[in-house]
Parts: sequence; structure tokens; C-alpha cells
Amino acid sequence: RFWIQTQFISAELTEDQLLLLLESLERKIVSQQLNLVRTQVKRKGTFLVDAKQLLPHEEDQMLTIALVELSGVQLQEDGSVIPRDQPFEAMAALLVALYALTLLSG
Repeated sequence: RFWIQTQFISAELTEDQLLLLLESLERKIVSQQLNLVRTQVKRKGTFLVDAKQLLPHEEDQMLTIALVELSGVQLQEDGSVIPRDQPFEAMAALLVALYALTLLSG
């Protein structure tokens, strides 16, 4: 398991998220996902996901949307996102995981 803990964030990625991250690595889309999630975390509450803009293939879009939704947000058809529970912590944990994977994959 991938456990993130800092002074402000304490969150754990789920097994499903880890499997999606592995698939993302295989599809070589981690850096695009990192850019998307980084933008969302900076907004802190106002979420808008446009996976189509960053990922041209529908399978990559669906993978990314599933990964984001497992981080505590619900995606709407128009690209807006409704936060659930503590989405900032979960999105921050996902951001750190994507960043680490980007660094490790070179």
C-alpha cells in the first residue's frame, strides 16, 4: 500500500487506485494525470475535470476519471466535480503518488 502522511495530509490510496495507477504506468499516461490532478488540488474545492483535453484516447480518459472518482469526488457529465467527504486529502495523496511515479518512470 501507498501511505501518504504529512503535517496536513494523512490519506491512503485504495487497492483499486493502486491497480489503476499500475495500468496508467503501462499506458504511459501518468504525467498527463499528474497535470490534471495538480490543477484540481490547486483549486481546493472548485473542481473541473477535462480528461478529454489531456488524454486523446477514450480508454485513457475513462481510466483517469475512475482514478479521480476513487479519490472522493463525483464526476458530472459537464466535467464539473462534486466533492464528497474529504476529497482534498484523497486528491493530495493521489497527487503525491502520481508525482512519485512520474519521477521514478523518468
